Amino acid sequence: MPRPSQRDRILDAYTDLVVTSGPETVTLDAVATAAGVSKGGLLYHFGSREALLEGLLDRGRELADADLAAARAAPEGIARYYLRTSVDEPAAGSPVYRTTVAMIKLSTTEPRAAEVTRRCLEAWRAALAEELADPLAADLVAAVGDGIYLRAIVGESSRALGAAVEEVLRRAAPR
Repeated sequence: MPRPSQRDRILDAYTDLVVTSGPETVTLDAVATAAGVSKGGLLYHFGSREALLEGLLDRGRELADADLAAARAAPEGIARYYLRTSVDEPAAGSPVYRTTVAMIKLSTTEPRAAEVTRRCLEAWRAALAEELADPLAADLVAAVGDGIYLRAIVGESSRALGAAVEEVLRRAAPR
């Protein structure tokens, strides 16, 4: 596997600091140190704190779009994919999960982060509604998946719920 670019290492460090320390404590110096680059190296890629935030939001959009494309291509279908990965991604600490958590944390103080997060969630709900042909069922499945993510953020496992995906779908979206 190729080594991440300096730009990616900076975004990874920023994401990790936001997730572990909270957005209000993150400084450019802390990001540079965590990424193993000089502050000048950080500023070469991201000329300001705003540019760093925009880089993370761009990454969030790209990861969400790629994840939704993977769900659309998955033989299991979008709803099963959404519920399964809601359990699997937090357990594995996937880039999608880490970036989503960072965006949620940033949403408390950054309206742009809140908007990007809302749009990602809306895209998933629309895809679920398209597959399930029922907006309420889609919203219920999305709420279960989102709840699994929320539990993971606070350190609670949803393995039992993840093992019951078929039952969740049978109850939320009966055919």
